[in-house]
Amino acid sequence: MSHCNQSICRSRNLAEMCDTAASWQQKADRLTVELNTTQDLLHAEIDRLKLANETLQAAVSCAPVFLWATDRDGKLTLAAGKGLENLGLKPGATVGRSIFEVYSSQPDVLENIAEVIAGNDRTWNVREKHFIHEIRSAALRDGNGEVVGAVGVSTEITERDQSIATLETANQELEERLQQQTAVFNAALAESEKKYRNLVETSQELIWSIDIEGLLTFVNSAAKRIYGYEPPEMIGRSFTDFLVPDRESRPREIFAQLLARTRIQPHTANSPYETVHIRKDGTPVHLRVNSIVNQAENGAILGLCGTATDISDRKRSEEALQEATDQLRAVLDAVPGLISWIGSDLRYIGVNQHLATSFNLSPESFVGQEINFLDKGSTFGELIRIFFDTSSQQTCQEIEIEINGFVRNYLIVAQKYHQGTAAVSVGIDITDRKRAEALKNQLICSLQESEHKFRSLYEATSDAVMLLDEKEFFDCNPATLKIFGCSNTKDFYGKKMSDFSPQFQPSGQDSSSLAIQRISTAMQTGSCRFDWVHKRLDGSEFPAEVLLNAMEINGRKVIQAVVRDITDRKRDEDGIKASLAEKEVLLKEIHHRVKNNLQVISSLLKLQSRYIQDSRVSEMLKESQNRVRSMALVHEQLYQSKDLSNIDFAEYIQNLAHNLFQAYENHAEGVKLQTNIAPCSLNIDTAVPCGLIINELVTNALKYAFKGQVKGKINIDFTLDNNRVCVLTVSDSGIGFPQDLDYRKARTLGLRLVGSLVKQLRGGIELLETAGTTFRITFSQPKLHSEEKI
Repeated sequence: MSHCNQSICRSRNLAEMCDTAASWQQKADRLTVELNTTQDLLHAEIDRLKLANETLQAAVSCAPVFLWATDRDGKLTLAAGKGLENLGLKPGATVGRSIFEVYSSQPDVLENIAEVIAGNDRTWNVREKHFIHEIRSAALRDGNGEVVGAVGVSTEITERDQSIATLETANQELEERLQQQTAVFNAALAESEKKYRNLVETSQELIWSIDIEGLLTFVNSAAKRIYGYEPPEMIGRSFTDFLVPDRESRPREIFAQLLARTRIQPHTANSPYETVHIRKDGTPVHLRVNSIVNQAENGAILGLCGTATDISDRKRSEEALQEATDQLRAVLDAVPGLISWIGSDLRYIGVNQHLATSFNLSPESFVGQEINFLDKGSTFGELIRIFFDTSSQQTCQEIEIEINGFVRNYLIVAQKYHQGTAAVSVGIDITDRKRAEALKNQLICSLQESEHKFRSLYEATSDAVMLLDEKEFFDCNPATLKIFGCSNTKDFYGKKMSDFSPQFQPSGQDSSSLAIQRISTAMQTGSCRFDWVHKRLDGSEFPAEVLLNAMEINGRKVIQAVVRDITDRKRDEDGIKASLAEKEVLLKEIHHRVKNNLQVISSLLKLQSRYIQDSRVSEMLKESQNRVRSMALVHEQLYQSKDLSNIDFAEYIQNLAHNLFQAYENHAEGVKLQTNIAPCSLNIDTAVPCGLIINELVTNALKYAFKGQVKGKINIDFTLDNNRVCVLTVSDSGIGFPQDLDYRKARTLGLRLVGSLVKQLRGGIELLETAGTTFRITFSQPKLHSEEKI
């Protein structure tokens, strides 16, 4: 104990000397005083620790235990205690070895040490030879709380009674070694201070201190990297010079709160906080700050010290992560499916926007709710419950979900995550697909039914239906065999179209080349219809109507041929043609006789007019003769044309006008005729009234329009518009129609006849106010006899 007292006295004298030196340094430089004060405190603490360490070393060396410490890799950094002897180890030779070598016979050491490195305390027993050891181990942490290794004690518990004597021996040895270790620790103190300064200067974190005025008293070299300032440029400046103006309230509050404390436990740190400072170039730098109150031995507060870590990269990563999260959220909200995250407690963790909108709710209203809160006993809720009860990591099932009163089909795909404590579910709306499948099945049934119907029709039809490619026939119905005189399909399959045809068709063309031409036409246009003469197996020929349709079967283009035997129809057509020819001859004879009779009447009127002395009566007979001649002209054109029911109106008007100019050649001298007749055919019921109207109007023009004039012109125009409205215009360049005469109430036979004929045509007539006289008659074009038959 006397040795201990002497050591304590020497320590106190050394502290007084350090205090005296520090007071002189404080007068010279305030910063140096603080550093020396800290150094004195460190020396005193080292002395205390040396004493405690020597005591502990002596106690451990004498104790029947094996005290050890390792780094994170399991390499021993401390090995002490008499327990080493039980393991056959020496203290000096053990440090640096792996603890797994020391306990190589114990397979569970690796697992237990790994647990300790992970931060979990462990206690276990091992057996070495005849000894049983109890090992207690805990994680070794640095000042920041980070695990840097493991520390443990192995106690030989075979003979616990020997521990007291071992402890006494250890205490004696500790006293003896105390003086020897003092010099060693003094040298180690200087080395430790050097290492401490090197550590501070090489630290990647900013280490700083400020006084109670808020002025920086120390920064390490990390200031250059973080702020862009050299350390001397920052020392002496207020820490508020580096704060962002709109964010300086929080650091100021923390500074004031720490300095306002009256009782401060040693090394009591405030909660870390994040802030933004300004670099030398004006750019912001994000920092995470830890600070602690710096106080003297007497408890006086000297200021604050701490560390600051540059977290700008982390902030940028967080912003990028947040941006990616926002993008993912936007994508999930845009997905037209029901996406939800569900915990194993069957409550919603979150949903996407589409799911929430489908139920007219917000995504936030789903969080924390049970999955069936909208529909108790829903199929979806039961599906997820069963999914969590099973060990499966994924499930997929079609279910029905009622949304806003409408039942829709969804394909639910769920996947577990977080070790099965949560799941994400995606619901895809397959209602339209299900409807399409139902429609498809319905169409398949309908097609099968149609196929059965067409197959029945194919087999039952009396027409020959056959299939052939570009070379030969390969399928046919029973009617084909009957029509072509084949006893079975072997007589028909493999044959060409020309095999069932004579060498030449009635047109004189070669059957083989013509058949190839017809098939090519069908392939190109899709179908081809024509008449054909076929030949049966017995050599007999028959006329037929053939329809070729191109189609595709199993990707191969083929021709479907439908052959109809038209022998009876041809026979009937020949009879009808013969009968029609007879009727055409008879009809021409009738028109010829009518024309002759009208000519006879015209001649009689002409003869009669020679014996009439009264010029007025003679003129009336002449007009009647012209009228009869106009009707006769119609019948003359009919029996001379191929069409016995319709007349070429343009040719008829030309002939009619020519006859009228010949009849009134005395009046027509110097008068020119101009016609503009659109191509048109009229039936006899329309042509006769039109001819009579033209006869009356042209006759009146020749007789009365050009009195006192040497020259004149008569125009006959006939047009037909798109609405099938006929416009007949007869005009002259004469003296004009008398203004005091109303043509509608005229008593002359000619004008009265014109009005009656216009009514017969169901048309209209009007007198236009032009130079000379112009009558315009409009009526609808009647249907031709050929159109009526159609």
